[in-house]
Amino acid sequence: MPTSPGSILHRLRPRWAVARGLLLLALPIIAAMVSRTVMSFVDFIMVSQLGTEAQAAIMPAGVVLFTLICFGMGTLSIIGAMVSQSLGRGELDECSAYAWQGLYLSLIGGVLVLPAWLVAEPFFAWVGHEERVQQMEVAYVQIGLLSVGPAMAGVALSSFFNGVHRPWVGFWSAVICNLFNVLANYALIFGNFGFPAMGIAGAAWATVLASALQMLMLLGWMLRGRYQAMFHSRRTWRFSWRRCRRILRFGSPAGAQFIVELLAWTVFTLWLIGRFGTEQLAAHNIAFRFLELSFMPAIGLGTALTAAVGRSIGEGDYALARSQVRWALAMAMGYMGLIALSYVLLGTQMASLLSDNEQVILWASRILLLCAVFQVFDAMGITFIHALRGAGDSLVPALVMIGLTVVVCLGGGVAFILLLPHWGSLGPWTAATVYVTLVGLCMGARYRHGAWQRIELLEPARGGTSRSA
Repeated sequence: MPTSPGSILHRLRPRWAVARGLLLLALPIIAAMVSRTVMSFVDFIMVSQLGTEAQAAIMPAGVVLFTLICFGMGTLSIIGAMVSQSLGRGELDECSAYAWQGLYLSLIGGVLVLPAWLVAEPFFAWVGHEERVQQMEVAYVQIGLLSVGPAMAGVALSSFFNGVHRPWVGFWSAVICNLFNVLANYALIFGNFGFPAMGIAGAAWATVLASALQMLMLLGWMLRGRYQAMFHSRRTWRFSWRRCRRILRFGSPAGAQFIVELLAWTVFTLWLIGRFGTEQLAAHNIAFRFLELSFMPAIGLGTALTAAVGRSIGEGDYALARSQVRWALAMAMGYMGLIALSYVLLGTQMASLLSDNEQVILWASRILLLCAVFQVFDAMGITFIHALRGAGDSLVPALVMIGLTVVVCLGGGVAFILLLPHWGSLGPWTAATVYVTLVGLCMGARYRHGAWQRIELLEPARGGTSRSA
C-alpha cells in the first residue's frame, strides 16, 4: 500500500506514539468545539443586551434552527470517515471528490428547508409565547434559514480537513469566523460602523454571514495550491450521484439519531424536568453546563479517532485501528473519570459558582452525583460510536441509540415521575444515567462483535489508479 501524505499517526507507530498522534489530531478539533461553545455564549450575552424579550426569544429560535440543521450535520459527518479511508488507500482525488459532494448536498439541503419560512409564524403562534417574543423568534428563524446550507457545508468541508489529518484548518476557520461573528453582531444588532440597528434580526444576519464566510474560507483552502496539488481538488468538482448516494446511505442513520437525541433532550428538559419547578430546572441547567466540560473534549477526541481509524482501515491495518481505539478509550475514560471525581468531591462548590440559591445548589449537586456515575460509561459510548463511524458502521449503532433514547431515557423518565414523584428531577436523571450506561455497554458490545471490520464504506479500490505522494 503506498504511503499517503498528511498522516500524523502513520509516522508515529511505536507504543506511546499512537496516543501522542491521537492527541495531536484531537487538540485542534477540541479547540474548535470550545471556540463554538464560547461564541454561542457570547451571542447570547450580546442579544441579552436588547432586553428580556430578546433573551427569551433567542433560545427557542436557536433550537428550531439547530433542529433543521442537525440531520444534515449528522449525515455529513460520515464524510470524515470516507475521506480518511480514501487517504489510507492512497486515492487522494477521492478525498476531495467526497468533499465536493458534501458541499452539493449541503446546498441542496439549504434550499429544501427554505419553505420553513412560511410556517415559522404559525408555528411560534402555536407555541404561544408573548406577541413581541413571537415576532423576534419569527424574524430570527426566517433570516437564519439562509445559514442552514452554509453551516452544513462548513461541517462537510471541515470533515474533509479532519479526514486528511489537517485539523488546524478547521480550527482557524472557526476562530476567524467566530471573531467575525462578534464584530457583525456589534455592527448589526446595535447599529455600529454605520449600519442600522437591527436588533435580534441583526444577530441572525451575523450568523448567516459568518456561516457563509466559513464555507468560503474552507473551500478556498481546499482549492489553494497545496491541497490542489495533493488532492486534485480543482479536477474533482463534478457532481456524482454515486458518491452522494453512499454519503446518504451511511450518513443518514447518524442524522436520524441526532434529531431523535435533540428532540428527546428538549422533551427531557422542558417537560420531564420543567414540571418540578424553576429551582430544579435551574439546577438541571447548571449540571448540564458542567457536563459540557466532560463530554465536549471526549467528542473532539472521538472525531479524531474517526479519522485515525478510517485511515488505518484504508491502509488495511486493522491492528493499528484497534490500538488507536484502545488508546482513545483509555484517554477518554481517564479524563471523564477525573471529572466524575470532581463532581463527587466538589459538586456543591461547583454549583455555587453559578447560583446563590440554596435549593438550586442542593439539587444541582445531587444531579452531579448521578452524572458522576455514568461518566466512564459515557466515555465508552463516545469512543466506540466514533470508532464504529470511522469504519462506516452507522446503521446498527443509530438504531440502538434511538431505541434506548425513546424507551429508557424518555420512557424511564416518565415511569420515575409516575412511580416515584417525590424523587423530583432525580427520577428522570436516574433514567438518563441508566440510558448512558446502556449506550456505553451496547456500543462496546457492537465494537467487540467485529462487524465493523467487514463493512465496505467505499467502493472497491481502483486497481492501479491510486495516487501517492
